Amino acid sequence: MSAVVEPQVDRRVPWFEGDVPAEKVPEKYRLARAFVPKARYLDPEFLKLELEKVFTKAWLLACRLEELPGVGCFVEYEIGGHSILVVREGRDSIRAYFNACRHRGTRLARGRGRVGSLICPFHGWRWNLDGSIRLVLDREEFVPRSDDDLGLVQVRAEQWGGFVFINMDPEAKPLLEYLDPIPRIFAPFQFENMRYRWHKSVLLPCNWKTALDGFLEAYHVAGTHPQLYRFDKSNTNIASMKELENRMWAPTTVYERHAHYSSVGPKKKDTAKDPANRGTGGVTDERLSVALSVQYIADDMRGLENERSWRAAEALKTAEVPEGMTAGQYYLQLYKELSLAEGYDWPDITPQQWAEAGTAWNVFPNTILLPNQGSVFGYRARPVGLDPDSCVFEIFSLDQVPVADYDKKRDFQPQFFEDFREADLGEIFTQDLMNAKEVTVGMHSPSFDGHRLSEDQEMTIYNHHRVADRFLWTD
Repeated sequence: MSAVVEPQVDRRVPWFEGDVPAEKVPEKYRLARAFVPKARYLDPEFLKLELEKVFTKAWLLACRLEELPGVGCFVEYEIGGHSILVVREGRDSIRAYFNACRHRGTRLARGRGRVGSLICPFHGWRWNLDGSIRLVLDREEFVPRSDDDLGLVQVRAEQWGGFVFINMDPEAKPLLEYLDPIPRIFAPFQFENMRYRWHKSVLLPCNWKTALDGFLEAYHVAGTHPQLYRFDKSNTNIASMKELENRMWAPTTVYERHAHYSSVGPKKKDTAKDPANRGTGGVTDERLSVALSVQYIADDMRGLENERSWRAAEALKTAEVPEGMTAGQYYLQLYKELSLAEGYDWPDITPQQWAEAGTAWNVFPNTILLPNQGSVFGYRARPVGLDPDSCVFEIFSLDQVPVADYDKKRDFQPQFFEDFREADLGEIFTQDLMNAKEVTVGMHSPSFDGHRLSEDQEMTIYNHHRVADRFLWTD
């Protein structure tokens, strides 16, 4: 799907065939040019609409295939009042079911684990992994029902990039069509050959969209992460005017359902992302500038970079950069050589592919993916009950594994923290999550009526709401 941003009224207003006319949206929820009313975040009724019409109709990232290593392994995915069981039914078969007994509605399983059959903990009814009924105690005492009628109700489950997505709408379009153009653009990064490095979930005192919004643009970097472009990474003091003049510019691109931003360099001097354009301000040695930038991300965030990219950066500090190459380009060459020597695949990604991949993608509705070579980040947000000011926010890091380990099973357990400050997430993520409460308090102020967004750098946020309207207000 091409990135069309043809106007209905103004060239900066994204509009695609099938979008909902403004007059069909209730006024308190109605979008305007680069404006999102706060009721879409704070109104409990709006959250109920999202739970009813968005989360039950859109494709949702439920888990990774590696979380289902053997037949009988399951993962529970909860969203609103819905509980879905994702189960490995066979070596090459993943199924998903509404997590409810067909007798009295009891939840069949919680969290994650491995079973030979699905057994109701209340009365002991049993189902096979393919969802067919296996045992009804004293069946002769019940009104006759067919085996088909007693089977678990299936939820659609499809795969891409090592992820399992679920959809509660049996009429939904196929996953790959829904994700378009992401599978094509992400193909060179080989998400399917990556495995969890870590996965942490935290409770946040904000709307689930507020949690995502903080990671859908890089416009906040100068205000929230001033240390990123300094030699002294411990200096988190507010950015100076000079630093603001040289801040990162990150324009956004919208598609029919998804959107991304691209951190491309100093404001409007560049137009495309280039992975060699890394650096730390105030460092005259280009080798050191690139190396410090890579290593700070690796050390603080423990993701998006990995121990191999850290070692390549270390080697760059004292390397003789070949004539005609930048330090950034030579760093990528060192990273490639090190990876190949240690048994990793290394697909060559062209500058055009890097540019199209951007920095961070909103996979509608509630996931963000950051593509990178060898290591990536993912974020996911889900509402907690019917409270619009509460959500579970998840961060996970994936690392590429050696070719020899593609089929190797790994013992992995996600972590949950009620207080994000106890999650050991590093300086950068802590700075981001500190904003959650402040944004929420500010949005409840009578002086605030809604988000007024940058038409260059924050349209990923606007685009999410435009796409949501297709689910919310289409009959």
